[in-house]
Amino acid sequence: MAKDYKKLGENIVASLGGPDNVAKLLHCATRLRFTLQDTGKADLETIRSIPGVMGAVTAPDGIQVIIGNDVTKAYDAIIAEFKFSTAASVKENLDEKQNIGSRILGVLSSIIGPAIPLIMCSGLISALLILLTNWCGLSAESSTYTILNMVGTGALYFLPILLAYTSAKRFGCDIMISLFLGALLISPTMLGFADAGGYVSLFGLPVKAVNYSSTLIPVILTIFVFSYVEKLVARIVPNAIRFVFQTFFNIVIMVPIALCVTGPIGSYCGDLLCAAMTAINTAAPWASVLVIGCLTPVLVLTGMHLALIPLVMTSFATVGYDNMLFVAFIGMNFSQFGVAMACLLKSKNPSLKSLAGSCALTAFLAGVTEPTLYGICVRMKRPLYATWITCIVNAIFCAIFQIRVYSFGAPSFFTMPIFLNPDGTMNNFYFAIAAAILTIVVSFASTWLLGFDDSCYKAEEAA
Repeated sequence: MAKDYKKLGENIVASLGGPDNVAKLLHCATRLRFTLQDTGKADLETIRSIPGVMGAVTAPDGIQVIIGNDVTKAYDAIIAEFKFSTAASVKENLDEKQNIGSRILGVLSSIIGPAIPLIMCSGLISALLILLTNWCGLSAESSTYTILNMVGTGALYFLPILLAYTSAKRFGCDIMISLFLGALLISPTMLGFADAGGYVSLFGLPVKAVNYSSTLIPVILTIFVFSYVEKLVARIVPNAIRFVFQTFFNIVIMVPIALCVTGPIGSYCGDLLCAAMTAINTAAPWASVLVIGCLTPVLVLTGMHLALIPLVMTSFATVGYDNMLFVAFIGMNFSQFGVAMACLLKSKNPSLKSLAGSCALTAFLAGVTEPTLYGICVRMKRPLYATWITCIVNAIFCAIFQIRVYSFGAPSFFTMPIFLNPDGTMNNFYFAIAAAILTIVVSFASTWLLGFDDSCYKAEEAA
């Protein structure tokens, strides 16, 4: 029997305090992301018990309800029923009791999250380009190579424009002006100044010559400041001349701020992150992946793994690889395949077997872990212990062999080319495959030996 997504949505919204308590609804690959007027009215235990819901967690920007692969169907049904706002220009009502760190991480997650699929797509194209060049005879001098390389590096190069858009939606300011400010940061003129180095001047004000392509913090800071400048200008400019002069004054004010203040501050922050990562990798290159690997299940459970993306982007922009987050996610992603396969083969419960088969394919082929994590691991507990054990084993293995990711992307069967070294050597790729195999074996064996109680799965859940 097909799921009743309308009823599912009604039950979720009722448990969140009713439709009047929902300010906004968005979704990602597996989660419904609700922004609430009052998070205290949400009953997470009731939500978790709703058939069709794999889990629910509190996040800095609201409540996240894990649905799995059918999230778009649930989202469409809820929007059709309740007509919630889906415009990210509606600001999130963050809980004032949260500390400043949690609030900043929540803002970063909401800004960076929508751009990740496109960045991952570009990263995969870059990885495929390495395959075509090293194994298929594609000449690096050909126009085909040049075009594919343009596409493969495009998302990172134009990152300030992409994040200008998501930042404008997050902070509730004019999207077109925000895009213009993001484009200015990577204009050919600015890149020319950056090649020359040092400082230039704007009416005597110092402008740091920086290449802002592939950077995050400068444009986010710029649009954050613009969200307040826009309100100030709107109060000052008379209605009679607002159509032309409001935009004019916004640009006149924001260009010096972007080039002389927020851009350089963001650049210095990026330099500090780079220096910290370089120091860690120089002193103990194994440390970062070992720490993140041990924390990976917690990061995914809380939805805060996106908050580490700025560090990863800084690493790609400076040293050209990531040896921290995506390397640790070999353990997270492939462990969920091993866990699901163990449940599929060991359990005699038809509901769990059906769920496990779907979860295994999703984790192995696409690197999407939430269906297994919430639908199986959290629900039966012991598979979560198996996941944790596996992530630690993978982190130790990757730390020993110094495995790196050379293209932006989450590890999965189809994205293994991200481990190909652009210099043509294959050792890193082979070690990554070994890590994936080790992860699958350890997670499968751990789940099988620890066992699980599948009595929580009712027969009707297979429908």
